[in-house]
Formats: sequence, structure tokens, C-alpha cells
Amino acid sequence: MGRYPRIEYNGGMYHVISRGNNREHILKESSDKQYFIDQVKEFKNPFGLKIFGYVLMDNHYHFLLQTTNKPLHTIMHQLNNRYSKYFNKKYLRSGHVFEGRYKAILVLDERYLLKT
Repeated sequence: MGRYPRIEYNGGMYHVISRGNNREHILKESSDKQYFIDQVKEFKNPFGLKIFGYVLMDNHYHFLLQTTNKPLHTIMHQLNNRYSKYFNKKYLRSGHVFEGRYKAILVLDERYLLKT
């Protein structure tokens, strides 16, 4: 059975989470974290991203962002794909870097932000 399509809204605010495959570390060194942040900065203007906050952990990341120009799935596909290629090349490995699809929770009100 195929995956259900994501419901996305232009101008929607999302809490996005993605974790390393098998909960392995995907942001091993500070240079990995810097590369990831640099990619997000590169995507910010052309994709119309508004970033309100982020946390980079060793084995996963969280973003609180809003989309304007491009759909979230396009942005996340390109970001995770680019980082996966970088990570696999740097650590001489192949295969999945991220565990499944990223998780995106639509932020509907301030109460969610206060809970998170």
C-alpha cells in the first residue's frame, strides 16, 4: 500500500522532525552541523522559508518553520537528499541516512508552541 499524500498549506507553520536511520548519529561533528545549517540558509530565500527556531541533535533535528513559495515536501526532499549525499561521501558509506519520511506537524495555535 502506498503512502498517503501529505496535506500542506501555503503559508503553513510546521514543526519538522527527522531522525537518523536506526537512530544512528547523523550530525556527528560540528562541521556536519555547520554544513546542514549552511544548506538551510541557502534554501531560505529562494524557497521562501521563514525559520523560527531549530535544534540539531546528534541523531535528529527539529525545525519550526513556515513555507511561502515552495511546498514543504519539495524543500525537505532537497535538504535531506543533499545532506545524505554529503554524509555518505564524507563517512565513506552508502544507503539511507534518515529513518523514513520526515515528520511534519502543522502548528495550528500558540498552545502547541508552548507545549513543545
